[in-house]
Amino acid sequence: MLFILLSWIYILAITLVAGVSINRLLKLQDVNHILVLFHGLFGISLLAGFWSVFSAINWQFCTFLLFFIIVLIFVNTSQIKNYINSFKHELEKLSKFFKMILIVIFILVLAQSASPPFLLDNESYYIQTIAWLNEFGFVNGLINLHLFLGQTSGWHILQSAFNFSFLYNNFNDINGLCLLLGNYYVIVKLNEYYKYKSNPLNLVVGLFPIFNVFLFQFDSSPSPDLAVYVLSLIVFYGFLMNYHACSKNGIVSLVILTSFLILIKATTLVFVLFPLIIYIKHYKHVKQYTFKISMVVFLTISLIIIKNILITGNPIYPLAGIEGLKASWSLPTNIETYFYNYAKAYGYAVTPEVYNTSSYVTLIKGWILQTGIDGLFNKLILLVLVLFLLFLKKFKSNKAILFIYGIAWLQLFILFITSPQFRFYVPFLLILSLFLIAEFIKSEKIVKSILVVSTILITIPLFFTIPNLKTSTFLTSYLIEPHENSQFKTEYKTLNLENTQINTPTNIEFFWGTGNTKLPALNKQQLDYFKTHFKVMPQQRTENLKDGFYLKEID
Repeated sequence: MLFILLSWIYILAITLVAGVSINRLLKLQDVNHILVLFHGLFGISLLAGFWSVFSAINWQFCTFLLFFIIVLIFVNTSQIKNYINSFKHELEKLSKFFKMILIVIFILVLAQSASPPFLLDNESYYIQTIAWLNEFGFVNGLINLHLFLGQTSGWHILQSAFNFSFLYNNFNDINGLCLLLGNYYVIVKLNEYYKYKSNPLNLVVGLFPIFNVFLFQFDSSPSPDLAVYVLSLIVFYGFLMNYHACSKNGIVSLVILTSFLILIKATTLVFVLFPLIIYIKHYKHVKQYTFKISMVVFLTISLIIIKNILITGNPIYPLAGIEGLKASWSLPTNIETYFYNYAKAYGYAVTPEVYNTSSYVTLIKGWILQTGIDGLFNKLILLVLVLFLLFLKKFKSNKAILFIYGIAWLQLFILFITSPQFRFYVPFLLILSLFLIAEFIKSEKIVKSILVVSTILITIPLFFTIPNLKTSTFLTSYLIEPHENSQFKTEYKTLNLENTQINTPTNIEFFWGTGNTKLPALNKQQLDYFKTHFKVMPQQRTENLKDGFYLKEID
């Protein structure tokens, strides 16, 4: 915990300076304290991303970043001091209850961050994605080694910039900091609602911590999903606050945060509608900021396209590629098509063969009737959408809320024709649920009681082992140093495949699993499957791993 805390202090210092500098460059004033930090995180993600095109995110990058930040400190000294004083004043205005809740959440987030990660995606590609960035930057055709590495997220780029792999191997905790910032943001809003009887929207977003029991599951590994859930809530709030009267801060910040969302996860593309609606509605007032907005959008799209071309050979990834735009290291068309169809079928929990022979009515019916955690969330999605419809009359005076509801249906429609995995829909599920909960629960005493109960519930899976439930239990040994960034010990053997040596884990049984295996890593199950079904195996393009991989046909 201590090591993570020290790393967070460093990250916050760097991010604060970057955020203040970006706001000054864009001439934004009096920006919300947490938004300043997210602006800084976005700027560092872009910087690290473009650095990755040419080189690894290693000690050279960290040295450059630190030197750059020191220069910015001297340039923006007064603005940084103003931010710190303003932040102290905001913190002092919190009631004793909310200060206590915040302190407890801080300790719990820190403890969860130090505990073992247990998300399977962490073992299949989070660790490996970040390792490739730390050692080589963007690698041509990396998708040919492991399909999931094609999903390299802006969030993983950010984690690679702050995990200091050249000094220490166990930092993997940007999600904990993100969750902490999100909780602070909404608790301040909730405090304002009860202290000053302010905007009812502050109650809506202020109830966000009641979902911490769910959100904590993403804390101990750098899952882009958690970043999306936190940032999307802030985007919703910004959209609602700027719909009727838009400020310069409002539109520019909304574009920055939406761009950050899309850089983190392509499935959030629908969020582009929120700043677009504001821009069109208030065009006469915001057209003067078009250049600044365009630069943010241009840099984001440029990085996404460059990243996609280098890693996947497909500029429009994760969509199926256009033959004329593919690179020499692109996935073979038959493999790309197979897994594109597999992803669509996976969302409905059926095989590609069943998907191709079933009607959408049959598929959606099966999606609703799924069992397990997926089935539960699928039913919750439909329940919330229906309940929200029943309360639509209460919200009809606020067209911004109706837009959110309409876009929620649009996102569900898009998922039905692509891959309806519930985790892609959680941002809308959360915000619509918060609106409904805020309709029933307004009493300060009840809200505080719910926050206490939800915070207590977090401690159960964190400090106690629950039978038949996979969680990451905290141990006293993590008080100083956190658990390793993988739940598996590093055990592997090396296979020689013509010009390429592949390291395959010997203690990870699931198909895509690689854990913290030395690069280049691939599970033998996956290797054998590709050999058998597609008659291909990964090969280096040159002797230098930085030059990447292609899939070679075999007899």
